[in-house]
Amino acid sequence: MRSFKDLLFPPRCIHCRETIYEEFAHLCAECTRQLQLIDPKERCPCCFTQDYCTESKRCFCCKPEELSVDRLGAAFDYMGPAASIVRKLKYGNQPYLAKGAGAFLVAQFFQLQWPLPDLIVPVPISFTHWLERGYNQSELLAESTSQFLRIPMESTLIRKSGDYSQAGMDRKQRKILTKDTLLLKKGHQLHDKRILLIDDVMTTGSTLQRCAEVLYEGCPAEVYALTFCRAIK
Repeated sequence: MRSFKDLLFPPRCIHCRETIYEEFAHLCAECTRQLQLIDPKERCPCCFTQDYCTESKRCFCCKPEELSVDRLGAAFDYMGPAASIVRKLKYGNQPYLAKGAGAFLVAQFFQLQWPLPDLIVPVPISFTHWLERGYNQSELLAESTSQFLRIPMESTLIRKSGDYSQAGMDRKQRKILTKDTLLLKKGHQLHDKRILLIDDVMTTGSTLQRCAEVLYEGCPAEVYALTFCRAIK
């Protein structure tokens, strides 16, 4: 039964704003149909971009010796309904969207055919951004993924306080910004563990690479990263 409030003010699709008639839905049927997972075979295995050499199976920007993340993937390109989910989750005070988004992350995880991790770790945000939002959207995504996979999640990374934003920055600027802002918490046992990093959006991959570098201070066996969206270059 729909609530009296829903009858007076029917919920609307978070992307196209059409009225939603299904209970507990956040996207209309048409926008839901647009959520098609990225085919991993069509992407660079290092940075998940579409622009890669078909012979080497690697994009022209990736240099293997500079990569810290052993595997990298994303569920969707940052466009359409998928982008709206991220924006509402990140800036629209709608943390409940992380539950459904986590289901898509798990679906893409199995499509990538990666081995199951021992530990799931969210990409941290600054304390300033946490105060603004009241939560870390990447941590919520990691919690949802953890529940679906039944694998523990630990916030082993911390980001030094700051009110900076990486939106609009290029690869070089992001590398400089993230270089000295991430720290590994003490007391977490990472030795010989396979770790899955979770984030909402990957743009250049610099943040994920830096997170992996810091995690490797704990001597894990492998670090790979999965994001809900991949920014389109």
